[in-house]
Amino acid sequence: MYTYRFKFTFEDQSEFLREFELNSEQSFEDFHNAIVENLALDKNTLASFFLTDSRFRKKREISLVDMSPEDKDSKYGDDEPNKMLVMKDAIISDVIDDPHQKLLYVYDYLNYWTFYLELIKIGKASAGQNFPRVVKSAGEVPKELTMKAHQLSSIDLGMELGFDDDQIDPEDLQAFEDPDFLDEEGGSYDDFEESRP
Repeated sequence: MYTYRFKFTFEDQSEFLREFELNSEQSFEDFHNAIVENLALDKNTLASFFLTDSRFRKKREISLVDMSPEDKDSKYGDDEPNKMLVMKDAIISDVIDDPHQKLLYVYDYLNYWTFYLELIKIGKASAGQNFPRVVKSAGEVPKELTMKAHQLSSIDLGMELGFDDDQIDPEDLQAFEDPDFLDEEGGSYDDFEESRP
């Protein structure tokens, strides 16, 4: 069995570094779980890996959940190279064939926090080691990751809009539906429509 070691950095924060080691038969879901556990992130937040070229340009997505079209036969066949992969089904050694493979890990689609990964070593696994594991760690977890992550199941629309439900007066909402609603100058919106050329 082989091990794959990945260098893991965050956007432009040079002081942050992790190195993860996985065995070749583990899935990208195992990798994802190791990342969110190490960084104390929310497991319910959507995330994806992207295989990239040497300049980190995206080539293929490996998603946490299956977001393929309902009619899967309509666009991709089972062997289609561009078909979106799902982390639980994507085995490390089956997907990575470049000894210097680069990837992106995007966490929280609303904020699009982006991590850069690079395969830096392939070796033989020693007996008795548990994977995945962190073999190098430097720098603290960026605070914006834990403070602004949007949970998949509990987005508070009141907070998103900037006010609470108890601050909305139902009479204010009815006024917009009233055809005699007056603008600030005292005329109705019907008058405005009539005055248009």
